[in-house]
Amino acid sequence: METNRYTIMLVTAGHKGAKSFSVKKSYIRIAFCSIMIFAFLSLFSFSTSYIYYKDSATKSQSLGKLMSTINLLSQDIDENIIIKAKLKDKLQGIEQKLLEIQDVLDKKGIKKELAIGGEFIAPEELSLSYVNYMKKDIDDLFNTMKSIPVGTPLKGKINSSFGYRKDPFKSKAGFHSGIDIDANYGQAVVATAEGVVTKASWHSSYGRTVIIKHKDNYETLYGHLSKLEVKEGQEVKVGDVIGKAGSTGRSTGTHLHYELIKDGKRVNPKNFLSLK
Repeated sequence: METNRYTIMLVTAGHKGAKSFSVKKSYIRIAFCSIMIFAFLSLFSFSTSYIYYKDSATKSQSLGKLMSTINLLSQDIDENIIIKAKLKDKLQGIEQKLLEIQDVLDKKGIKKELAIGGEFIAPEELSLSYVNYMKKDIDDLFNTMKSIPVGTPLKGKINSSFGYRKDPFKSKAGFHSGIDIDANYGQAVVATAEGVVTKASWHSSYGRTVIIKHKDNYETLYGHLSKLEVKEGQEVKVGDVIGKAGSTGRSTGTHLHYELIKDGKRVNPKNFLSLK
């Protein structure tokens, strides 16, 4: 005979007899369904959580990569800004140096305007190393222009050249160790390069004389001066007034006797009066 109940018997060890109780079949079904529903919900929840975790991890990695890219771009931008700022400073320095070179040329009495031209190069195409190389060349040129006695000590016409000539006192050939430049009495005489004054006094037939020692074993001599404006041991720069033109010593009239000495030997100053 079919029944709607289950009988469950419990037998315990060490005890005599057995216990039994009955449960309705409907309760068993309800319990089984509840367990299955709980298991399904647990599995669904786990699956959902796992998918969410994987998605979050992927998004987190993508976000991390994006932030890294942004940081790299930011660093590149910062470096570009710094490089451009350095380029700007370097180019401004070069421009200033060119102006200083022009000023030195003017003080040397050299009539030459620095040419500016060539192929156009946009600032962003310039490399810092190239600009540094260019700046070094210009700095070297500037230092050379300051230290080498190129230029004229005063404005005037050359009336007697370097080399053998007819001596104005003995009326026979003699060697002229410099050049004579026409001048007005008291006209300012300037140093053609920076250096140190090694003589500022009366010097035999040269009369009042200034001798300046320059770099690379160059010396310049300024003779027949009417007045000295410097002292021995004094440092002078290009264009500094070192004396006034006159006719002291063995001279027939107001002029400047100018000599250029290299490694102890006198050379023709005319080759150093201008840039060629």
